[in-house]
Amino acid sequence: MGLNLEVGLAGLLDLGFVAFYAVGAYVTALLTADNPYALAHLSYWVAMPIAVLCAIVVGVLFGIPVLKVRGDYLAVATLGLGEIVRVIVLSDAAAPLLAGAFGIQQIPRPVVGNQALNTPVALFYLALAASLVAAYVAYRLEDSRLGRAWMAISDDEDVAQALGINLINVKLLAYGLGAAFAGLAGSIFSVMLGSIYPHSFQLIISINILALIIV
Repeated sequence: MGLNLEVGLAGLLDLGFVAFYAVGAYVTALLTADNPYALAHLSYWVAMPIAVLCAIVVGVLFGIPVLKVRGDYLAVATLGLGEIVRVIVLSDAAAPLLAGAFGIQQIPRPVVGNQALNTPVALFYLALAASLVAAYVAYRLEDSRLGRAWMAISDDEDVAQALGINLINVKLLAYGLGAAFAGLAGSIFSVMLGSIYPHSFQLIISINILALIIV
């Protein structure tokens, strides 16, 4: 649903979408894990909004360099940006903070009241609740003024700009809001597995999500 805002509505072909997913997962891990690499030991419910916010920031930063690029060139540019994130995570320079290829383990499960969501069924309901919220937000965005602006630039950017649509703001909002959905998914992914590794965030994830949208 996040990539659908970018590709389906705004027509911005993004092959680096997995980077936002990785940001959500890593921020959640760094803020909650019982691990030497953890920056804090927050509750999942506190860490998750921070992870989504960080994904939005990265999404906007991704959007800035590719504002003037269209079509296949946009796909190649976003592909490169997505690979940059993966390479940084694997690099020796970032290893003291992000653990490099060893990944981050011992990510605790979310707790509701006194009950930890330890079982696959409980975690399924967490994912289902997040999906319903995301679906509602996406549905409301589609029929909003912003959603109509996205569809206008998807059809013809020049005509949309002539009609008074601010292309820069509209595109950055598409990248930012799409990244928010991915950050939420990455956050849930990290607590479902209890550990994350750079190899979980390869290009094939972006391609699979794009294929799902096309189908």
